[in-house]
Amino acid sequence: MKLDTKDHIPRQFSIPRIRTKILLIVLVALALLYFGPGHIFNQQLYSSSKQIYHATNSTLGFQKIFVLNMPHRHERRRNMNALARVHNLELTYAKTVNRDEANKQAIDNGYLINGTHLACYLSHLSLYRRIIAENIQTALIFEDDVDMEWDLKKRHKQIMDEVQLEYQDDWDILYLGHCTSDINEPQEPGMTVELYEAEYPMCLHAYAVTLECAWRLLMLLEERLKTVGKDIDLILAVGTQFGAITVLGASPPYVVQVGRQELTSDISLLSEGDTAQRLFHSTLFHLRYRNTDPRTLPRYIQVP
Repeated sequence: MKLDTKDHIPRQFSIPRIRTKILLIVLVALALLYFGPGHIFNQQLYSSSKQIYHATNSTLGFQKIFVLNMPHRHERRRNMNALARVHNLELTYAKTVNRDEANKQAIDNGYLINGTHLACYLSHLSLYRRIIAENIQTALIFEDDVDMEWDLKKRHKQIMDEVQLEYQDDWDILYLGHCTSDINEPQEPGMTVELYEAEYPMCLHAYAVTLECAWRLLMLLEERLKTVGKDIDLILAVGTQFGAITVLGASPPYVVQVGRQELTSDISLLSEGDTAQRLFHSTLFHLRYRNTDPRTLPRYIQVP
């Protein structure tokens, strides 16, 4: 008796189904070869433009988060690691330029500033070079003396939703935190964070920058070292005022400086005034890493 082969092939292994599965496997393999596994499976997706996705992921929707830090500043590194754990952030530490290195470069290159102010300036410049070298479309830069609102990601998503709605790709710098009042920001902000176009932003403890802007900043700031000799945030503020770059800000800031009372500054002396700012619900105070509740502090620092 002749057996019909089709009667002995299980339905799940029928020829059409096998061919379909093989075709799917081949297509996935080709996609992995072309795009790479990170592009297919990584939730942190980025386009070739400045578009921002996943504002609540481990890099807050940017391609990378950098933290400027000297390895010997253990208390600052402890604070940043604690913030990363609480808010599920992926931080990349970048070594800052120290004062001695800065002074040597000032002499060798004829810079008009020196000391810790130049060290800060050069540290940010080094990150712009790294962003360009690694082709990073958007990067968030923190200095290592910051504190954050307990509901950081909720506030950040509100801001990024507004950025996408109102500006999409048309921005250069986004300040999550700034230290002085701006003429364009809401005068009496409430608990809800608002986006505004900055006129004269100050302080660089928490800001995002695009790849295109990093190119322009590098050229501008390298030239200004020999012709102007001012602090980096002052030069950026003047550039913003004259419309050279499109700068957005968040009000009220949800990333602020801890201040010189609790963390010794590498840049300024306590006698020059404290840099601590108000937070509604401080992460570091909640973790008992701060002695002062920032709810009692001024909203912005006083500029002499």
